[in-house]
Amino acid sequence: MTKLWNKNNYHTTASSDMEITYDNGDHYDECVNELEQLAKNIENSKRPGYTQANGDVLANFRKAAELSGTTPMQAWSVYFYKHVAAIMSYAKDPKIPQAESIDGRFADAMNYLKLGFYIYKENK
Repeated sequence: MTKLWNKNNYHTTASSDMEITYDNGDHYDECVNELEQLAKNIENSKRPGYTQANGDVLANFRKAAELSGTTPMQAWSVYFYKHVAAIMSYAKDPKIPQAESIDGRFADAMNYLKLGFYIYKENK
């Protein structure tokens, strides 16, 4: 199988008699930009409440860890899992009603990955 990829298309040859070209580079970039903007909007709107007005982006995880007798990373994992579980539920059956939009779940999952990475880096 031969695979060639560039920003504008993805081409694969699975066998000598079958060729497929996916022309999705620009559309992909548009979707990523939309997701990143949505994630930033969610982050900006939620940060004041989650930081408890002290500027510590991990304040919510530190408090949850303290109250539950866990670590901030363990507390983070529960919050992150909530978004992953919703995305997995959607993947299994898109007709299941969701409490939040699936777009928002993907965007917030990105935000939680950044927060989890920050917790990881703080603990190194």
